[in-house]
Amino acid sequence: MSDMSLFYSSMSGVLNQWSDFKVAKPLYKQYFAQQKAQTETTAKEAASKYEKKTTSSSTTAYSASKNDKLKTYADDLNSSVTNLETAFKADETTGEIDRDKAFEAAEKFVKSYNDLYSSTRASGNKTVSNKSQFIANMTNAYSGKLQNVGISVGSDGKLSIDKDTFNSASEDDLDKVFGKKESYASFMSTQANAVSAYSQTAAYKEATKTYTSSGTVASTNASALSGVLYNQLF
Repeated sequence: MSDMSLFYSSMSGVLNQWSDFKVAKPLYKQYFAQQKAQTETTAKEAASKYEKKTTSSSTTAYSASKNDKLKTYADDLNSSVTNLETAFKADETTGEIDRDKAFEAAEKFVKSYNDLYSSTRASGNKTVSNKSQFIANMTNAYSGKLQNVGISVGSDGKLSIDKDTFNSASEDDLDKVFGKKESYASFMSTQANAVSAYSQTAAYKEATKTYTSSGTVASTNASALSGVLYNQLF
């Protein structure tokens, strides 16, 4: 077969494919419109069920349609750090801190850290995931100081605290972890502030949507072939 014949043969194949695509395009469009409608309905139903569940819970609840989980956990961590500052103040008479009160505040800090860490790890957002890894790296860097006050880092990256070790820790060691300045807790408060602020940006909110405001699939959620095709075809 000559080069020219090969060229015409190839072009004929392309034209046939294009013709098939033009015929099939309305069907693609109808299919993806149905997929979009089903996804939106499923999302609304899930949000409604979650809101009812959390409203009836005895723990702190929030509406999935009005508040962002990431911001909630970040703000909780900041609140726990504020509580630490109060709980670790020495008694004016004895000059000592109330260890029971301090341990309770430390426990809340650990729980808040674990909630935020888990949330950032599961966010699916690249910026948040990078922040999660940074937080984990810094926690590992502080592991020696954390162990001195009874805090250990599990294989899953979460923290746990031992009361006996905490109670026997020196005030200097406690200050390095829970103090107001240049401590582990103050560092985590700074990171929580950053996560909270980012969770309210347009970039984050758009990235967590299935569809953009123009109706196409959000690029950060377009891992499925159907989403990619939807954007490219329409």
